[in-house]
Amino acid sequence: MVLSYLKSYVTNTVPQKPVPFVNKQDQTEAGLPDIIKQSVKELSEGYSYWLYPFLSSGHLQTAYTAVRKFENRDEVCYKRRLMTVEDIRYKVNDDELPYDRWEGQSTFAIDYVVAPGNEDKEHERFKPESQVLDLPPRTEYLDPSKEQSLLDDESKPLVIALHGLSGGSFESYLRAFVHKITQEPYGFDALVLNSRGCANHTITSPQLFCGLWTNDLRYLINEHILKKWPNKRIYLIGFSLGGAIIANYLGQEYDAVSKNIKASIIVSSPWSFPDSSYRLQESLLGNRLYSPAMCQNLLKLLKNHYEGHLKYDNVVDDYHKNPESYKVEKLKDFDDNFTSRLFGFNCADEYYRHASPSNRISKIRVPTILLNSQDDPIASYKSLPETEIKLNPYTVLIGTTIGGHLGWFDYKGDRWYAEPASNLFKELDKNWEINEKALKSSDLPLVEPTWKYDRIVS
Repeated sequence: MVLSYLKSYVTNTVPQKPVPFVNKQDQTEAGLPDIIKQSVKELSEGYSYWLYPFLSSGHLQTAYTAVRKFENRDEVCYKRRLMTVEDIRYKVNDDELPYDRWEGQSTFAIDYVVAPGNEDKEHERFKPESQVLDLPPRTEYLDPSKEQSLLDDESKPLVIALHGLSGGSFESYLRAFVHKITQEPYGFDALVLNSRGCANHTITSPQLFCGLWTNDLRYLINEHILKKWPNKRIYLIGFSLGGAIIANYLGQEYDAVSKNIKASIIVSSPWSFPDSSYRLQESLLGNRLYSPAMCQNLLKLLKNHYEGHLKYDNVVDDYHKNPESYKVEKLKDFDDNFTSRLFGFNCADEYYRHASPSNRISKIRVPTILLNSQDDPIASYKSLPETEIKLNPYTVLIGTTIGGHLGWFDYKGDRWYAEPASNLFKELDKNWEINEKALKSSDLPLVEPTWKYDRIVS
């Protein structure tokens, strides 16, 4: 009984017919669950780890994540590049779709992980005129002439990381992972895709982000990574909302997904947005602490970007001029008033239903790990798509009994998931590749084309 309060235990939900991998050295075959069991035991059924003292519940793990900023831990250095979303089209079957509706005005920020000691005291000479906010800690603007060389070693795979709601590359839960995987013995390249307006990026068109806005990730991969480094092996990891964006992207891409994308890990993602919304409203801490805090962070984004471009949006402009006529206290209030309407939905509930990654998990065709804790007070474990996981050969659910939302602090105060996640990516990249020929169409779940595009088009 005492150990149940001091340890977190790992559980696995696996598919009935896992996607077959073949070993690059000896040509033996194994499924993803077997690879995890043999080579990444920290993620296998029955494994346990000691918790950080006094953080023996999901609420405590989650609160500790919010209270502690860990500024002097996992000190990752970044070089920032602003990506301009050019007014070009990408193809879905026979249709050509725009990346956004702002005709080449939009930008988003990507932060490349670089080794310490490459500081440039004059980096602001590369600062675009549109950017008015100070950069986050240990972040500098990138000299464009040096960008190609950052990822030119194509023997090294690349991890693309996405952060949680209103966060950024500076977040401690993200730095814990990218710091680990870019060091030896892993040695991956890494970059962080920051959502529009986040991590002190100044938006250049009247748009922020949402869980169904996948086109910035799509643009980054299609128009930048694959064109500059066409042989780069890509791994994806997303945290909370960032994980939902990755899952939605992979499901939308379906079997047209780039062969360069080898695997993904989705950490603390809400797979059912409606259920997570209900969970926040029904829980005392969720209703009084988590939801108001998330709402305030989003309202800060509206305030920070109003004078830039959000004032051109009628809804945001009216709120700025008449705040007393709005009730915006909780996360759902914000999504009702702003997120849903900025992206063409009538209300938060409609947005939540469409944006839930559980709608697309049956269409994922990249080996994908779902990492969730059973005591997560924000991303409800009860609404995880376990049936779909059992039917989709490409997915595995790794659960823990204690970990909270983006917590998982072990007895040393480290994020437990950082090392096993790095081990898994390294193991897959070094030793395994999917044996597509051994995968039968009958082994895959049926996919009903209920939406023509299954994405935000305009």
